[in-house]
Amino acid sequence: MNNILINQDFENAIKRLRAILPKLSFALLIATYLISALIMGIFHAQNATDVGMKIAAFLIPLAIQTGRGTLVFFFQLNPARLQDQISIGIIAATVLLLLSLWEAWLVMSVYGLAWTVSVGTLMIIGWVIEVMILKETLFTTQMQLYQNKAQWQELQEFYLARAELHRFMQDVRAGKRPNRIEDEGAGEKKKEAIGHLFPNHEEPDKILNAEEGNVCRPSLNGQHL
Repeated sequence: MNNILINQDFENAIKRLRAILPKLSFALLIATYLISALIMGIFHAQNATDVGMKIAAFLIPLAIQTGRGTLVFFFQLNPARLQDQISIGIIAATVLLLLSLWEAWLVMSVYGLAWTVSVGTLMIIGWVIEVMILKETLFTTQMQLYQNKAQWQELQEFYLARAELHRFMQDVRAGKRPNRIEDEGAGEKKKEAIGHLFPNHEEPDKILNAEEGNVCRPSLNGQHL
């Protein structure tokens, strides 16, 4: 039964909007990059002294915008690299936004406040789109990891193993004797091996956990040392 309290036309319009928003947002972001580079190139080219400088006036802003997009979304190359809410991508986007606004002020202040505000507004819109897309991308990545239980378990084991390795290396650098990291079931295998070597020994755990000089150990001839 249809819910008469909901405008079906409006609901269908929302569904269509959600379907086109991903492509639209990325298209707007790329367009913002290109327009920003083109505008800065035009104003830089006016002060160029030769053809080479005019070409460079367009290529340098284009390279800056391309590098900006790469820095912001670089860590999405590996979705398993989890990031915080304030990620390196957002920090990079913010720093590059401030540099772009400063450049716009230096280049366009001679043309009046109106041009400077317009170009600055365009750059701020591009930054907002960057941050919104990046946050949605991170959220979607986390949802995909959580929904795949096997993949989520594998990711947890990886980060736990990496933390264990980090502690191990810290102990080594500090001159300490780190605990050995053993595979799952290694302790039981050692007990079984001790049982075969010393069948008359009643407590293999003492052999397994003994420290030198604290607990008597059986020798190869069956006598306690």
